[in-house]
Amino acid sequence: MVPAELLKDVYLFWGATPDDLAALAAITERKNFLAGDIVYRNGDPANAMFYIEMGTVEIVRPGTESVFAGFGTGQTVGEVAFFDGGNRAAVARTREVTRLLRVPFDSLRTLLAERPGLALVVYSNAAMFLAKHLRQLALEMNHRYF
Repeated sequence: MVPAELLKDVYLFWGATPDDLAALAAITERKNFLAGDIVYRNGDPANAMFYIEMGTVEIVRPGTESVFAGFGTGQTVGEVAFFDGGNRAAVARTREVTRLLRVPFDSLRTLLAERPGLALVVYSNAAMFLAKHLRQLALEMNHRYF
C-alpha cells in the first residue's frame, strides 16, 4: 500500500489533505525488521516515529525483559517524543517480522513549518489525544478499589 494511504489513519494526521499526506509520505522510509530486532534502545536520541505497516513492536522496560506495551499493524510507536524531545526512555523491539514506516522528526518539523494547515491538524490531534488520555487517567485515579 502507498504510504500516504497508510498515514491518513495515523491519529496525528487525521484530517490532513491529500496533498499534505503525499508530502508526509515523501519524507517516510520503509524499514524491514526480523523478529527480535531493536527499533530503538533506551537512551537513543528520539529522532523519528514509526508506523507499523505490518507486524508487532514491543516496548520493554530498560534493564529488564518486561514488556509493558505492545503495538501492532496500523499503530504508531515513538510519536510522543516528537513533542518532548530528549532520548528514548525504553527499548522498542519487534516480536515478529515487521515492516515500519519511519517518519524522521527533523523532516516532519520542516514540513510542518512549510505547511501551516498540516501543523494545525497535527497539533490539534495531539492535544485531543492528550486530553482524552488525561481524562481517562484522572478517572482511574479517582476510582476506589476495595
